[in-house]
Amino acid sequence: MIKTKPTLYLYMDGVLADFNTAAEHYLGATPEQHQEAAQRGRWPDEQWRRLVEVPNFYRILPLMPQAELLVRQALLFRENLGYDVKILTAIPKGNDMPDVFHDKIDWINEHFPWADLRVHFGPYSHDKQHHCTSSEDILVDDRTSNCSEWRTRGGTAIQVLDGNVGRAILELEVLFQELMVLTLV
Repeated sequence: MIKTKPTLYLYMDGVLADFNTAAEHYLGATPEQHQEAAQRGRWPDEQWRRLVEVPNFYRILPLMPQAELLVRQALLFRENLGYDVKILTAIPKGNDMPDVFHDKIDWINEHFPWADLRVHFGPYSHDKQHHCTSSEDILVDDRTSNCSEWRTRGGTAIQVLDGNVGRAILELEVLFQELMVLTLV
């Protein structure tokens, strides 16, 4: 049996791309509305319908603070531990943004052309767990449900809470150091 490489997956929205800042901008949302959307895990339907009307919405998302540092940390897993490093993202639940596939791939290629990252789609958020095929697989995601499902399948999940990418970077650094020590044993 051929052993496949373990994979480190970085989620796009809320981890690398700042979905909520863009949504707030286009919706004119208040901090309270943003907080409510964060607690629900999505924007209310009436606001979502307004975002659907924004051309190429996923193509114009700003970078999350420290996103480049997160990608560079993830690439250490590729360079030193033989991991594949990929983007794992999802399409909207209603599949109501026809350009989402192209927009997300273009976004990654524009912001990280130096990283050689392939984009994989869940296709939906709840499908991400099926990409965990080994206890060595790692997911960095902002959704609690995705991280829980990943862990249930035996993988390691690092959650970005409240947009705090820096904390996820630190957790990934610790995991990297632990795995490097294991390679020496």
